[in-house]
Amino acid sequence: MLIEQPAIPKYIVGFDLADDFCQVAFLENPGKKTPKDPVTYSLIEGGEQYDIPTAIAKQNGVNRWVCGQEAVAAASDGTSTYIPHLVTLAIEGSPVPVENSRYEPTALLALYISRVLMRISNRVPTQEIGAIMFTSRLMDNRMISILENVKKRLNLTSELYFESHESSYYNYLLMQAQSVREPGSMLVEYETGGEIRICRMMYNTRTKPIIAWQEKESAPGLFSETMEERDGELLGILQKAIDRRQISSVYLVGSGFDLEHMKKTVSFLLRGRRVFSGSNLYGKGACYGAYLRLNQPEIASQYYFLDDNRLKENIGIRAQVKGETVYHPFLEAGVNWYEADVTDDLILEDGNELHLVLTPLTGGKVEDFMIRLDHLPVREGRTTRIRLHFTMTARDMVHLVIEDLGFGEIFPSTGLKWEQNITIHG
Repeated sequence: MLIEQPAIPKYIVGFDLADDFCQVAFLENPGKKTPKDPVTYSLIEGGEQYDIPTAIAKQNGVNRWVCGQEAVAAASDGTSTYIPHLVTLAIEGSPVPVENSRYEPTALLALYISRVLMRISNRVPTQEIGAIMFTSRLMDNRMISILENVKKRLNLTSELYFESHESSYYNYLLMQAQSVREPGSMLVEYETGGEIRICRMMYNTRTKPIIAWQEKESAPGLFSETMEERDGELLGILQKAIDRRQISSVYLVGSGFDLEHMKKTVSFLLRGRRVFSGSNLYGKGACYGAYLRLNQPEIASQYYFLDDNRLKENIGIRAQVKGETVYHPFLEAGVNWYEADVTDDLILEDGNELHLVLTPLTGGKVEDFMIRLDHLPVREGRTTRIRLHFTMTARDMVHLVIEDLGFGEIFPSTGLKWEQNITIHG
């Protein structure tokens, strides 16, 4: 009897999901081997028309739906109901009226995603997709819940992963040559009429694993009348963004750059740096992100990315143990800020001061943070026991509650409590 073996999932897909357009990239899963550069699906064979409008349309009077460019075309002649901004509709959650019916917005988003996957099936058969990584500018609990709902509606058997654009940028760089990645890289994103978003990827190569983190800022768009003036505007913005930092590569993402006519800007960027332009970095980065999750190649263990949700400093105390000074940690860098919740007890040596040590993994200066426990009774011989409860109220804010526990029956607790907010600068 011949037993048919199940097909081995062959492809990895990166799905860059935005409210206006989406892009889809894919690569063949190479296992532990170094992957090839992902291919971004183009609406025109051999071209670079990557943007698929995040919209669907229903033909009036019949149950016929189309998506993307077909939806835009169907809506233009007035014979169909056009439904754009599917991501925003799903986040808002209100039923969407279409003719005489009302549709769940997540169902409409699921329909759109299924049609996009169907569209690329001539290149990537759906049943051979081993993993899909969704990436988005905003990837929070609400967005993840929506995409999990989409998976259930479509009965997808692929592994489903989620990450932000920032993580996709990190994953993309991780799979590039070291000379492109280090000592630092900068991504500049600009769509005509919007703001300029700048993200610098920096590395602390003195640690093992190497710590990576991002520095972000924004600037107004380019609104001068002439191209020469806009070139000067952009040059000034990027000179300030780079300043004296060591940047080995710059990625220009978006439709707002006219590099053919921004000669001063290009000339500045090319001084000791490699410059890349295009619009499909995030989808490719999402592909690499899924590859790293599936295969765990060696390079993934050599770096650690402190994204915006993670604490970037170790917080602890130096204490005496058997006559030697040792470091005792409370909160360790790398924890998601919204998951930080640590309680610990300690005995004060003397006095009413507590000195915390803040050590940034990004290579900055170690800080000594002193907390004075006002009105704490003076007790002799290491007989003051306190309880510390650490949580975080924001990405850069640690909230500490300290409670006097007394010392058994010898020194009953006073019931005193102290609260302190600690701003994280790492």
